[in-house]
Amino acid sequence: MRLFKRPRLIPLIATFAVMTVFILTFLFAGPFRSPETRDAVMPNLDVRAPAPPPQPSQNLPAMAVSEPPPPPEAASPGEPAAEAVDEIKPVEVSLPKLAYAYALGFRLDGGKIAAAQDAHRQICIRMGPARCQLLEMRRGEADDAETSAMLKLRVASSEADRFSDALVRSIAKAGGRAIRTDIVAEDVSKQVVDAVARIRQREMLVARLTDILRSRRGTVAELVDAERSVASAQEELDQARAWLAELRGRVAMSNFEIAYQAVAPQAAPAVARDQLGESISGSGAAFLIAMRSLLTLLIYLVPWMLLVVPLILGVRALIRRATRDTPPPSLEEAEPA
Repeated sequence: MRLFKRPRLIPLIATFAVMTVFILTFLFAGPFRSPETRDAVMPNLDVRAPAPPPQPSQNLPAMAVSEPPPPPEAASPGEPAAEAVDEIKPVEVSLPKLAYAYALGFRLDGGKIAAAQDAHRQICIRMGPARCQLLEMRRGEADDAETSAMLKLRVASSEADRFSDALVRSIAKAGGRAIRTDIVAEDVSKQVVDAVARIRQREMLVARLTDILRSRRGTVAELVDAERSVASAQEELDQARAWLAELRGRVAMSNFEIAYQAVAPQAAPAVARDQLGESISGSGAAFLIAMRSLLTLLIYLVPWMLLVVPLILGVRALIRRATRDTPPPSLEEAEPA
């Protein structure tokens, strides 16, 4: 009753009661309100406690709970992870040393073989001696036309495929076709490794023997033997270096052997006239040779005939005379007694 006697305290008490109800409502209704609603109601107040991580329910099946992936392996103490990654280097793979040999065969008209062979030789010349070298060139000519030819080249291995394609295109333009394409590769890796190892061994031997000769340690006979050994080792070293250079050259340059064949012999009118003329000339030459032989024989026999013929005639005349001077036998002498 005293409270109503003091009307000034009623607004304060009402205000306090409203605030108390509001605070209690906020505290008890907060857990049941969505986060978006709570943020919209009190955006500037942060009175919520951090929510604990959700625990899997005991009633859920085991497959519904996904375990987090295992953490990555930690680097060894004292070494950062970046350096551990940098230490992983790619595995070095040595490529084999291959020496390639190409064998190509083309067939085209007999009259175009020479032009095709010259065209291929010009392609090699335009490439230059550093990339293409001419080793051998042969061309066989028959009575009708060029029937066969052969060309040997050495081409840089890096351009061997392009060079082979250029040869095929050139033959196709001339109306021919490829009848043979063989590619053979020889692995010379072991030979190269052996040659390099031999060179290293001989270089070390030459260096040791040279040191012995320079220091002049040992007897005179030992120094003479060392000098001979140096000469022999140096010779073997030069041979190994030359062999290694040859192997590297075989790897760097590929051999090409190109064969040309004619489709069929050509019987051109001009060629036929030439053949007939050659036949007539051959027949005339044979007749003249026979006549020359006869005349030569007569020239050798005439002097002997001049000596022998008169002698034969004289003998015959004497025989005839003796026969004429002898009387024939009588009939009485001829009859037996």
